[in-house]
Amino acid sequence: MELRRADLGKHPLWYSNQGWRARIGIVYPGAGFHHIGDFHKIAPKGVAVGAAAVPRHKDESAEAMMHLDEKVVETAMILAASQPDVIGWICTAGSFMKGKGHDERLVREMEAATGIPCTTTSTAMMAAFRQLGIKKLSMCTPYPNPVNDIEKKFLEDNGFKVLRCEGLDLVDNNILAHLPPSVIYRLAKAVDTPESDGVFISCTGIDALDVIEALEQDLGKPVVTSNQAAYWMCFKMAGIGEPIEGYGRLLREPRYRTPGEQERRLMAV
Repeated sequence: MELRRADLGKHPLWYSNQGWRARIGIVYPGAGFHHIGDFHKIAPKGVAVGAAAVPRHKDESAEAMMHLDEKVVETAMILAASQPDVIGWICTAGSFMKGKGHDERLVREMEAATGIPCTTTSTAMMAAFRQLGIKKLSMCTPYPNPVNDIEKKFLEDNGFKVLRCEGLDLVDNNILAHLPPSVIYRLAKAVDTPESDGVFISCTGIDALDVIEALEQDLGKPVVTSNQAAYWMCFKMAGIGEPIEGYGRLLREPRYRTPGEQERRLMAV
């Protein structure tokens, strides 16, 4: 929420210490718990989060993941009551499984229902690739191979080249959520190719945030993860521009709202 002089003192929000710079609303899959933890690792001072989960999906199969987004708009409307500055659908597969343009459709539907600027993880990851100059990438995921094939096609249909993709072929949500960072680090390092501009670690439900800095130093190229990109986009849209250290080049660089993002914010006030 942006302050209008005439509204000063009218709302309890003005007296709150929670989110005095920005309030981020997140919708996330009920199967995960890294979503909120990762936010608190990287959020600058004065930036608060409100979260609501869509129903837990039964597993990570392609069939189950096709239904991840069914309650997203409805859940975003619940979050909108707390007047966040931005709402993000923090789920990678839930915004790419239905093909090119589905992330944009979700954004339009969420914004129409809430009157608040919205984004998705797939929207954010592609914006992050463009920000970092990544056109050719290596990608690793915990997903089953059919899901990897869908994500690869989604990215290539959007103009990116996936040079190599490796997954862990996991269908159990609980195993996926408890993968140690060492497994993710080694998988990302193994999937890299000399020709790639960067490495992408897909999935918001894994503990990938803490390996980014080490991978960038060891590989000599940018590394993007799902939660890192999603929160980078949320902070950018909310006008929070300061560098964030320790979680890769993407967050370390200053962020500025584009004129279009600024216009969307003003229209929602």
